[in-house]
Amino acid sequence: MLLYSRQVTLTGSPRKTMPWAMDITAYVNAHSPLDVSLWSATFGVPIGSLAWSAVVESQEQLATATAALVADEGYLDRIDAAADFVTTPGQDTLQDLIYGTATEPEAVGAVAQVTTALAVVDELAAAVGFAVEIAQHIEGVIGSPIMVLTGLYGPMGSISWIGVSPDMAAADSARAKMLTDETYLSRVAKTKGLFIPGSGTVVQAVRIA
Repeated sequence: MLLYSRQVTLTGSPRKTMPWAMDITAYVNAHSPLDVSLWSATFGVPIGSLAWSAVVESQEQLATATAALVADEGYLDRIDAAADFVTTPGQDTLQDLIYGTATEPEAVGAVAQVTTALAVVDELAAAVGFAVEIAQHIEGVIGSPIMVLTGLYGPMGSISWIGVSPDMAAADSARAKMLTDETYLSRVAKTKGLFIPGSGTVVQAVRIA
């Protein structure tokens, strides 16, 4: 299974940008086989950052779906309508799910935490092993699933952990449990040499559609 994501940063008043983002999400879901969810980043990236995501079986499935949209006049009209507030190029990412289950999209209001780091290329196998091991430990601590994904394109060695909480209160609770779990902290401290120093990022996002 693959996780596809398109990320953009919108400028201008949310009074205009958010209705547009919601509308194009609904249009894609109604006019393509993709089941797309829309997430608004709250921390870790520039203000106005949004991400559309969908789980697909293969690149072939994704290419077929997107080719139809690119030829759809209604979709292209909506792209044109964003010319004033999409002022920088967006970015598409495609990740391979190596641990966890890609279930139905979480409900609106769900909170995702995405942690990403770049593995040292010649330690990639060990880094992936650690990624799965620490995900399993986190699941035991917080009581909810974690997905581990590797990037297919972009920087080599990209590994991401994604955990989704049903709401912000649950996200706060999960974070508090992790910060006081000594086993988690000690395991993270032993990752020296597996990941490129300073490459780690943490982003929080809320599903809005």
